[in-house]
Amino acid sequence: MDFLPSIVSKYHEDIKIWAQMFFDDGSVSMGVRIPDNTFDDDREIMNTANILLQSTRRDSGYLLLWGAGDLKFCKYTVTSSSKELKTLVSVSSTT
Repeated sequence: MDFLPSIVSKYHEDIKIWAQMFFDDGSVSMGVRIPDNTFDDDREIMNTANILLQSTRRDSGYLLLWGAGDLKFCKYTVTSSSKELKTLVSVSSTT
């Protein structure tokens, strides 16, 4: 049974979630697959939102993170002086 933790660890590294930005005008960004540990790190969530916003040349949108039994929906805004992330919905199958 010593092999079990290494197998679980390997598969955990391979788990990806879906990230995509939605905008007030009804358009959406391209979606990307990112590591599932992003759910636990606000800096990584903001980094993902920044990347998706830059790809669409926008300064605000709604970020959807979905997968691995979790869902998070956040409003993300960038201004000349600050960045703000506000979680609107967060659902986890583990809670």
